[in-house]
Amino acid sequence: MKGPFVRTGLALAVLAGLGAYIYFVESKKPSGSEKKKEKVLELSKDKVTALDIEPPSGEAVHLVKQGKDWKLGGPAAAPADANEVDSLLSTLQNLEVEEVVNEKPASLGEFGLDPPRRSLSATLAGAKQPLKLLLGDKTPDGGALYAKTPDKPRVFTIASYQEASLSKKPFDLRDRDLLHVKRDAVRTLEITGPDGSYALLRDDKGEWTFTRPLTTRAGRWAVDGLLGTLESLRMDSIAAEDAKDLKPFGLVKPARTLSLGLADGATKRLEIGSSAADKKYHAREASSSLVAVIPGAIVDDLAKGMKELRQKRLADIPTYEVTGVDATLEGKAFVYARSTTQAKQGVQEEKWKRTSPDKKDVDRSKVEDVLFKLSGVEVQDFVDKPQAAASYGLDQPFAKLSFRFEAGKPAVELTLGRKVGATYAKRPGDDAVLKLDSAKVDEALKALKEL
Repeated sequence: MKGPFVRTGLALAVLAGLGAYIYFVESKKPSGSEKKKEKVLELSKDKVTALDIEPPSGEAVHLVKQGKDWKLGGPAAAPADANEVDSLLSTLQNLEVEEVVNEKPASLGEFGLDPPRRSLSATLAGAKQPLKLLLGDKTPDGGALYAKTPDKPRVFTIASYQEASLSKKPFDLRDRDLLHVKRDAVRTLEITGPDGSYALLRDDKGEWTFTRPLTTRAGRWAVDGLLGTLESLRMDSIAAEDAKDLKPFGLVKPARTLSLGLADGATKRLEIGSSAADKKYHAREASSSLVAVIPGAIVDDLAKGMKELRQKRLADIPTYEVTGVDATLEGKAFVYARSTTQAKQGVQEEKWKRTSPDKKDVDRSKVEDVLFKLSGVEVQDFVDKPQAAASYGLDQPFAKLSFRFEAGKPAVELTLGRKVGATYAKRPGDDAVLKLDSAKVDEALKALKEL
């Protein structure tokens, strides 16, 4: 009785072994053994000197390389967007034949290739003839696009998702950057508009300060966010290539202006005029006669006014940069210092110590928590035209704080006063008095004394 079962078991074992062997052998085959797809064009994008896109109707694209830059030719010659052009050329360079549909078709019309729906022609440096690609209809299932090259009669397909990349219009490839400015290059910023006029200055440490209408701290990240919006500002469309009359665009007396002073001494001035459409506006760079239509995000940011760019925290400092804290609380001095020691295996270890009123080691995490609480106290209100210091209890402050940093960076100093139950703060070199949340201040100072 055991014989048939034994033979069956042996057969199954052999089959399992054979399957495992085949899987092992197949898995060890190099991936290169798979047949590579054929490239549609033998093209190196670095050698392309001109590119033309001809649609059956509408605007044709003519791109010409001049040195390292690309230009759009035609009635409205303009600089091209280098990234967009590079993306298009990369698509052409990497384009692959998905399937050959017909080696010798009797009619090209059934594929939408007589005439083609679109043709692309790339001129290469040193080549006698340009490389051409003709595009037709989509396949019935929509997953591919019929195509051919003039040098062969065959019709093949390419992936349909490539169509969008190969169907660019002139404006798609145009350099739409309105200001051509990098945020890190901006040193001064002046803004005028219905929401107020103010000016800011960046120091050598990268910190921003309002210089008009008063001297007060600006929020570094808030200003950086605004500059980021300006850096990425792109035209949605063009209202006029060469405007002779600015009145129709509300730019004779712009509603808003932004003047950016750059590190190289140059100035960029953005003028924003009338509404062009829903949440879009006419705008131009003051030295240009081109009037563009821009998205409304920048106007939304500016409409928030100067307050949006102010430093809204008591001390906007990274806690990890602080090397020491000096505090005078109700006449009693507290001093804390951070030191770095060489621990085992060459690892550096940071420690905090209190040196006054007595000496003791302090838990690092607790110090960082206190620093976070102190620096993160939110400003409830800004008093930009303060009265005498006594009006805020600042003539007899109940607390003074100084945050020390590595050599080269000045300390951040704060004076805190109280009047009629309200808590106020003053920063050196700042014209404003800051009204604070009393409960949050008390919580932070209590934690500092308990270290």
